[in-house]
Amino acid sequence: MGSDGQPSTINSRGIALTLGFIAIVQSVALYFTYVNAPVAEQVGGTYAPAGTSDFGSLSNAVILVMAVFATTLVAIWLIRNRRVRIFTSIVYVGTSLGLFLLTLLTSVDITANYMSAYPSLYLSLALSVGAVVLFLLSARTKRLILLAPIVTGLLSAEVGSYFASAIPLYTALLLPIVFSVYDAYAVFRGPLRQLVTIAPKEVLTAVTSQLGEFSIGTGDTIFYSMLPALALYQFNLAFALCTLAAVDLGVVVTLYLLSKSRLLPGLPIPMALGLGTLLFLIFV
Repeated sequence: MGSDGQPSTINSRGIALTLGFIAIVQSVALYFTYVNAPVAEQVGGTYAPAGTSDFGSLSNAVILVMAVFATTLVAIWLIRNRRVRIFTSIVYVGTSLGLFLLTLLTSVDITANYMSAYPSLYLSLALSVGAVVLFLLSARTKRLILLAPIVTGLLSAEVGSYFASAIPLYTALLLPIVFSVYDAYAVFRGPLRQLVTIAPKEVLTAVTSQLGEFSIGTGDTIFYSMLPALALYQFNLAFALCTLAAVDLGVVVTLYLLSKSRLLPGLPIPMALGLGTLLFLIFV
């Protein structure tokens, strides 16, 4: 999470805009989770390469962190070795594919409640293609850059929702902890600061949400969405709303701390408050 302005210029209006965006993304993720829940319950948890034991759940979380770390190192190497086009192509193709598939799956689940199979499929395909086109236009056309948060917000809500329903509970509870630790390391000591500095602006548009003076990584907004969605999928709406409020309180605290720094990890405080609240509700 970063700020484009001088620390002393950060204001309440910018914080309100950013918080409003995050709240919308979280609300959309909750809706997606509600709609996708019947299908997800039939399929069951799908991502547990190391098993679902306590050690396996921790191993699953570490595997995901190592994958993100390795991807960041590869990205830095490509840029430093003047292979920016390769890096840009990977980001665009990967984001487009993920956006298309997740939008298609979500749209089919939603539209199937209101129309027969073939119209539902055709409309879902059209919406999926439209989302990808909007992503490419907003990333490559300066006049449409203001539309970029729509795409990153949609993708964050979709990924957050599917993480909540497809990852086993213990792994999903450990993910915010492991990624918060990694986020702090990556921003202060690790490769993320380097990547933000050297990456082309159009690529950063594809992986961050620029909201006035603030920029928020899509990884952050995914976790802001995942935790309330997890509470809804595993428990109930009351748990989800309490978790959402705790996460957003952490976001506000982090944004105010940006008055003293132009780059801060966006996960530790929101995840600590959100996960702490969820665990309190579970065990009390």
